[in-house]
Amino acid sequence: MGTDESATPIVRKVEELSNPDEHGSSLAPVQKREVVLRLEAESLDNMRKRATVRVDQPQGSTFEIICDEGPYLGGDDSAPPPLAYYSASIAFCLLTQLSRYASIKKLKISRLKLSQETRFSMEGSVLKGTLTGRGVEVITHLEIESEESEETIRKMIEVGENSCFIHQSIMHPVPSTIQAKFNGQSLGPA
Repeated sequence: MGTDESATPIVRKVEELSNPDEHGSSLAPVQKREVVLRLEAESLDNMRKRATVRVDQPQGSTFEIICDEGPYLGGDDSAPPPLAYYSASIAFCLLTQLSRYASIKKLKISRLKLSQETRFSMEGSVLKGTLTGRGVEVITHLEIESEESEETIRKMIEVGENSCFIHQSIMHPVPSTIQAKFNGQSLGPA
């Protein structure tokens, strides 16, 4: 850690890589696809962390993202905390799916804005090993201005929510596995 990590940009593109054959493919009216992302993350100084995120499928670019915590957790508040990225990803994913639907259906949308409140809770003791965190609630408010009918907009919202990977991961939790190595050896389940 000999460099000044706080001077590192919060988000930067590391590698430009996309497949021209896949450009616009997610705008096809009918799809069957899987999105795969690969990520490596490491702790830096204090509470700063760095992740390198690569979009494997469809083939996309690689970005480096920095996060930090506020002083309440011993951080320097030099970048958004992990929960801010998580909250933003919920909003970005939903907006992507709504915009995608509007584009495919050629809807006339003059404004599409989202505000969101994401709530989490934590309780227990670090010292006793009983500390647990959980998501409590995500409240999303959409502002849509359009010449389209109310029925059309309702359908756009329904399809947007149903096709938003992150909303669906919240509503239908996906399996999560942690596999660890300790001093180079595989660490079995806790």
